[in-house]
Amino acid sequence: MAAGLVLCALGGLSAGLVSPIACLLVGFGALAAGAGRSRRLRAAIIAGTLVLSGMGGAFFGAESVPDALVAALVGLASALLVEKGRMTPGAACLVALAAAAAHIGIAEAYALAWQTTLADSLAGLVSENTQLFEAAGVDPGTLAVVQRVVGIIWPAVFSTLAALELLCACAGAALAAGRLRDRVAEVPDFGLFDLPLWVVAIFVAAVVGLAVWFTQPSLATDALLMVAGNALLTVRYALAAQGIAVLVWHLRSRKTPTFAFVLAVAFAAYLEAQFIVMSFVGLLDIWANLRRLPRGAQESSQDGAKQD
Repeated sequence: MAAGLVLCALGGLSAGLVSPIACLLVGFGALAAGAGRSRRLRAAIIAGTLVLSGMGGAFFGAESVPDALVAALVGLASALLVEKGRMTPGAACLVALAAAAAHIGIAEAYALAWQTTLADSLAGLVSENTQLFEAAGVDPGTLAVVQRVVGIIWPAVFSTLAALELLCACAGAALAAGRLRDRVAEVPDFGLFDLPLWVVAIFVAAVVGLAVWFTQPSLATDALLMVAGNALLTVRYALAAQGIAVLVWHLRSRKTPTFAFVLAVAFAAYLEAQFIVMSFVGLLDIWANLRRLPRGAQESSQDGAKQD
């Protein structure tokens, strides 16, 4: 338990500097220290982690405190969900969306305090570096396109951060759960990861929105492009997770050696980062059910393929 408390403290103190690493430490530490313990101890762990994250954020500036608290909450929520066996694909998506919304709200609040908006601030940042872009050979037309793109897809930056925080928090909690099998629920099998239908509905709606933007000039507003584009960029991470789950399932079914297993997953992550390959695999699995999962059937609470 002592090691878990130390990791929680370190995670809280580092949340204002490197939030993904902080989520990893808090996810591991909170579960290792609090699993199977009394409610009073759990409450103390939560309160202590939040206080230390606030202190750590304040060390780097008062503006870092809210984001540090969000990172700590992601780690704590992931530890709790893993302990209770409720870290379903749907729950993971909800935690990531809540974290992204919180980060966006915090950034927008600071922008409003400076009597501007976050989109305008980011566009202004590009404008302030115009000379650097021109020195790099970027022509004014391309620079104008960059400014417009930044003004439209900036929310995806925060969804990317939230997805990374959740990934690290889940990894930490899963590592701790492997050492505490007698005190936590069975960790869902990632090879059976299957997105809930509401996430698929968001993907379909985003695609329809982009199709309308491209084909209906009268409806082609920046607002429509912003909502549909960012929804698609955000759902992409969920689809990528499903694609990698398909790979994990097939590798495991073929009893792939550990070294080759790790190399294959790492290469899949590279392909996703460069060419969005695993997102397409995940989309194909949703349509064709490559793993023959019992979709639509009543799943047990331990089934990682649960659809809600």
